[in-house]
Amino acid sequence: MANETAKKPMLEQHYTIAELAQRWGFSVKFIRLHFQNEPGVIVVQRPESMHKRGYATMRIPESVAERVYARLVKKPTSPAAARLREVGKLA
Repeated sequence: MANETAKKPMLEQHYTIAELAQRWGFSVKFIRLHFQNEPGVIVVQRPESMHKRGYATMRIPESVAERVYARLVKKPTSPAAARLREVGKLA
């Protein structure tokens, strides 16, 4: 059998853009930019209609957030890495 201890993606904690921005100490715009094309991010879109603008809701699984966090921290000279080190762990 496959690794039974592995977390099922649907059972993982999922974060909103605002939650990660607050936890990591960045703006919502910064977080959205870094996750908008990231594989594994759930995007639910409501198409534009005649009287309402289109809208997209993003949910970020914990494993995806950890992957992006690790990638940002690996860049030792980036301001993002310094701030993430100050904030500490994801959870």
